[in-house]
Amino acid sequence: MKSDAEAPPRKRERAVQQRTLDTRRKIIDAAIEEFARNGYEGASTRTIATNAGLQHTLVTYHFNSKEGLWREAISSILAQYKAAFDARLEGLRGVDDATKLRLIHEDFIRFGASNLDFHRIMAHVAASPSPQLDWLIEEYLRHTFDARAELIRGAQEAGRYVAGDPYHLEYIFIGAVTRIYMLASEVEKIMGRSPFDPEFIEEHVRVCLGLFFRDAPAQAAKPAAIKVRGGRRKPSS
Repeated sequence: MKSDAEAPPRKRERAVQQRTLDTRRKIIDAAIEEFARNGYEGASTRTIATNAGLQHTLVTYHFNSKEGLWREAISSILAQYKAAFDARLEGLRGVDDATKLRLIHEDFIRFGASNLDFHRIMAHVAASPSPQLDWLIEEYLRHTFDARAELIRGAQEAGRYVAGDPYHLEYIFIGAVTRIYMLASEVEKIMGRSPFDPEFIEEHVRVCLGLFFRDAPAQAAKPAAIKVRGGRRKPSS
């Protein structure tokens, strides 16, 4: 087998690029776990390097600083969610706001079940003012919250969503969705079921949506059609 040095230039370049991507992915995965456990202030880039099985110098080489690594770790989760969120809205053009919102909220519930470390990171960063929170709001959160609030207003006007300030309701929804996963060990002991079980997740989807969405308002009864029989007009039976 040829070494990288003996391989053709393009193949060597691809091999180097792949190793770089693999190294960055290892660091980011370890960083997500560390930031979720200890928050930004409590996290250590040396611990992240150790958990990734890499030298500390590689962390600073690839991400420059803890701030840079934190942003990359968050972006690795949220950029994908934001792209899926925007694609979902684009694919639902012409669909009523209540239906759009229901599908987007379904997506978020499943996202919550598979991205617990992200919600733990959010619990740390959102608890107090910080440059990290400011960046997160302007880069990702404001866009998402504003789009959801607009859909909530439309659904409320159609009588399809519970009344209240859209932003307030969105925070209540997020709490209802994510808290059960944040308390997963307690939930399993109390309920005897893991909240990460696929059947539980689908039940969680139904329960959470049922708290906020309302059935379409009943349409007013239409008057019976008039039939003409032998010159006499009778209401149809």
